[in-house]
Amino acid sequence: MKKKKLRILALGMAMVLSVSAFLTGCGGKGDSGRSGADTSGGAAENGSGDTDSGANDASGEIYEVVIQFPTLGDTPKDLQLVEDELNKITEPEIGVHVTFYPASAFELNNTTNMMVSSGEKLDLAMCMFEGGAQSYVNKGMLIELDDLVEQYGQDIVAAEGVAMSGGYYGGTLYAIPTEEKMGRVKVFEARKDLLEKYNIEYDEEKLYTLDELTEIFKIVKEGEGDKFYCVATCASEAAPYTNFSTADLLGASYASGVLMNYGKGTDEVINYFETEEYEKVCKVMREWMQAGYVSSDCNTVTDASLTQFQTGNFFGQFSNGEPDMLINHSSSLQAYLGTDVVGLRTAMPSSRTQDYQVTQWMIPITCDNPEKTMQFLNMMYAREDVVNLLYWGIEGVHYNRKEGTEHMVEYPEGVDRTNVTYSAVLNVWGDKLKDLVMEPSDDGYYDLMRNFNNSIEEQYTSDALGYCFNSEPVKTEYAAVTDVIKQYDSILGYGVVDPDEELETFRAALKAAGIDKVIEENQKQFNEWKAGN
Repeated sequence: MKKKKLRILALGMAMVLSVSAFLTGCGGKGDSGRSGADTSGGAAENGSGDTDSGANDASGEIYEVVIQFPTLGDTPKDLQLVEDELNKITEPEIGVHVTFYPASAFELNNTTNMMVSSGEKLDLAMCMFEGGAQSYVNKGMLIELDDLVEQYGQDIVAAEGVAMSGGYYGGTLYAIPTEEKMGRVKVFEARKDLLEKYNIEYDEEKLYTLDELTEIFKIVKEGEGDKFYCVATCASEAAPYTNFSTADLLGASYASGVLMNYGKGTDEVINYFETEEYEKVCKVMREWMQAGYVSSDCNTVTDASLTQFQTGNFFGQFSNGEPDMLINHSSSLQAYLGTDVVGLRTAMPSSRTQDYQVTQWMIPITCDNPEKTMQFLNMMYAREDVVNLLYWGIEGVHYNRKEGTEHMVEYPEGVDRTNVTYSAVLNVWGDKLKDLVMEPSDDGYYDLMRNFNNSIEEQYTSDALGYCFNSEPVKTEYAAVTDVIKQYDSILGYGVVDPDEELETFRAALKAAGIDKVIEENQKQFNEWKAGN
């Protein structure tokens, strides 16, 4: 955490790299019990794969790896203690000294751009909630990783599997995902107590249509009254249509065209907003608005959906429905309302490239020793002791193993989540299926996650995994289309306006902004990618 000295980049172009604006909100979990680990199947105590090879280089020197440490604004008090403990492992075993560089998750993009453009030393940068590392690739800011992973990163490949597809651009690997979930599933999280109160039968493996949800909402709304709403929404969260979408975004966004049917059995890149699927959701959202199932200000309210859900004035919210999400949201609702949530599927468990672009590690061109940096990154995926040091801190100081359990931890006496002096609340560290867990998760978390990963059927695994659209050739049109979508998402996507009156206006605005040109470029790139794969 020492202040770094600026140095001159070998690449002269770096000084003219532009500084990009970063995300306006952060989806960090903030719940210490979020993820789980596989201690029984993890690497041996002294590491595995390539992590033990080549401790010090031929000169006997130890290489300093400067790595961003994402925070929610406050740097953990004991970050230096954890850094020191980590270096007791990395220095003798792989010849690496780790230096943490704390950076707010809200400013990661700006931080990375400024450090690289000024020539400041940075070896591992985090790309978080940006939809992948494309902007950095287009600026020439990143080192290619294919050969490095082949030589030094096989524990990464073993841990990430299909999720590695999220790090490719133009057929080249530029980023390393930090995923324990090999796909995603969209659900409507419903209060279990209200389902039971109104004798509504439910099946958590059934796919619920819009019409079926409408019938359920009608029953609950009639029973709970005018001041009660069925769906909590938030203006800064994705519009409801995304929860019913079968689109593969091809590593980009709805602005660049999509493959439908989860990316299976189709090669045609199309305008999602011209589809019957999108139109259907818009019309039903309008019906929900008029029936009072959503509030009249649903497209402008700024409180998170979960925060609203906790008030007791809502039946549910749209969400991801993987085991960790349902566990944590059930725990939250239990604390506030004394009930669990039930996940009613609105889309099938699926694997699409966009699922693996949430958090990714990158090696910038400011790294002088990519080999040593990759060795350290691989160690994070290979070793349970390293993963849990980074996530939980020092055993006996920041956490204790929970007696009578195999994988669970608890806080030491007098310590809780409000006063613990080390917390990696944004868990981006290596193989997250090697994490120890805290309540509300339990020893069964591993089985739940494995079962979820194994439940993703081939018919919902995109044929386009690993393809990521490069918007640079049409960046002007892409930006214009994105702006149009933002304008209409807030009204059409939430049912504020009648789609019979406004949908064609929206579609015309997309065409005027250049969506056809963007899709044509995407189709061209996809055809070339497919021919080579």
